[in-house]
Amino acid sequence: MARKFGSASGNRVSTGKIDQNESNTEKWAGSVAAQVATAASIKAIVAKTIPVSYIQCDPENPRKLALTPEQVKVIANQYPLDQSFLDIDESTDWIEGYVNRVAAALNLSGKAVGDLQSLVSFAAALKSADRLLHPIVVWRDESTFHLIAGERRLLAHLLLGETHIAARILDQQYSRHQIDTLQWEENVHRQDMNLWERLEHVKKLLLADEGVQQTSVTKLSKILGRSRAESQRYLAVLRYPDALLLDAIRLGKVNDLKSAAALAQLPADQLAIKLNGHKPANKATAAIKLGDKSQAASVGQLLKAAAKQLKLESTLHSLNLSKTADINEAINRLIAAIEGIKGD
Repeated sequence: MARKFGSASGNRVSTGKIDQNESNTEKWAGSVAAQVATAASIKAIVAKTIPVSYIQCDPENPRKLALTPEQVKVIANQYPLDQSFLDIDESTDWIEGYVNRVAAALNLSGKAVGDLQSLVSFAAALKSADRLLHPIVVWRDESTFHLIAGERRLLAHLLLGETHIAARILDQQYSRHQIDTLQWEENVHRQDMNLWERLEHVKKLLLADEGVQQTSVTKLSKILGRSRAESQRYLAVLRYPDALLLDAIRLGKVNDLKSAAALAQLPADQLAIKLNGHKPANKATAAIKLGDKSQAASVGQLLKAAAKQLKLESTLHSLNLSKTADINEAINRLIAAIEGIKGD
């Protein structure tokens, strides 16, 4: 007759060994206890369906989509996706014509057209909110949900005319650095950001910590969860002393990290030849003289504002805009960047 769990035999002879059943039971109990403790440490995480109209996108998301939720709502309203096309699996022939028609009607160009193509393809594959496998992630502030991860999923829902979306809801507000780190993990492991977007995001993570120049390869590797070799390439590109390399990446002339890191080993004149086929012409450079530090601070703030408006903030990295020499360098970098844009 089998002995009941927990019973003991009075004539049992001790062998000095732990009973296997007791050992397994203890392990099982310990595992359950550990899971309960872990669950207790995860606070206020709720997954449910929420209205898309209550969700606010993060303007600092590194993906930098060229279409806003408002624009996507207009497209969904004026040019709704044909349900008959969505009902057919693997039917994608209609996407190019749809994108071209919408782009022409709304005067979309450049990256906006590419983003629309990507969103329409995603929406066509998703078909409905019921098929979403990975909920978006938001944090709740009263009646508003602030998006942390899942902007493309949200925009695809808007394009499909869906009113609700599955979301993981975090009750606590995260710091900007925590959100940046979460978005890095989200974006790098899903649809890849382009090289410029990744560099901008890595730079943001570095500036929130020890800075571009001070952060070691080992530390960046831990921050990004990527290899030392990849981290070394990011640092090489971001530390390049001339704005020419970053401008080329921003304009799409250099599209992969390995090539960019190789170019970062070249002197500026050789880099110019490599990128443009000729050395940059010797141009007169802007130079200003400032009487005191207050003037320098004012001009520095003005340059920062101008760079932000032109989306050229990266051209000013590593410069101290309280110093006259760096202010002159900033002016020349901005002029060169603007001329580069005009040339394209």
